[in-house]
Amino acid sequence: MGMNKIKYDKRDRKRFLSLAIITTIIVIICLILMNTEWPENLEASVMGVLIVIVFTVFPVVALATWVMFADSYTYLKRLEKYGYIVPNNKKEYDNNLENIATGELKALEQPSSESEILAIISWIVSVAMVGYTIFLSIRFFHMLENVAFFIIVTVVLVIFWLVFGFSFWKQRLRDKYKDDVDFNSPLKPRKHLVEGIVTIIILLTISVAIAVNMYTMSRYVERSKENPEDIVRVEIPKEI
Repeated sequence: MGMNKIKYDKRDRKRFLSLAIITTIIVIICLILMNTEWPENLEASVMGVLIVIVFTVFPVVALATWVMFADSYTYLKRLEKYGYIVPNNKKEYDNNLENIATGELKALEQPSSESEILAIISWIVSVAMVGYTIFLSIRFFHMLENVAFFIIVTVVLVIFWLVFGFSFWKQRLRDKYKDDVDFNSPLKPRKHLVEGIVTIIILLTISVAIAVNMYTMSRYVERSKENPEDIVRVEIPKEI
């Protein structure tokens, strides 16, 4: 059996928190400076680079460090719940999870609250998608036969988020899924809070993009029926 690595220690948590605070302060300062008067002789290319840095690089770094801090914080909390020694420096324990086990590890019986939170968030998104589907149906009720496919797509999103939530809800059971710090258990590992939220955000972004696209396409169909002369037809030029 390979070594069970310690994912984070207290030093990691402090480091991520410090970086998160510093990068957030930098972002705030940059945003304040962006609203002040810039030198008139500042080149457009330099201004463009500064805008990219302020609105993309720094915010992404700040968000990433906050995510890492949250992940390290919840990980150390799990170690504490199971009765591990929460390490200040994982190198002192050869970076091996088994070396911080006290021999009296607690067997948790309560369902995983992290999985329950992820399930509830997923179901909230599902309810929001239900509301959007109703809105889309009412908005284009006069031409349902033309936009039925687009509405079906939003219904599929509703079902997806319902099933996605149930997958998290199932993971709350400790007789079927294990925490990442429970190295002795043969059960499947559950997806924990921070990892799950990141996954939800990515899938939510995709879902919103699809939902907005369904509205845009429905609006296009509506315009083509009401004012066909407004729809520009692109003609393929004949070869010379």
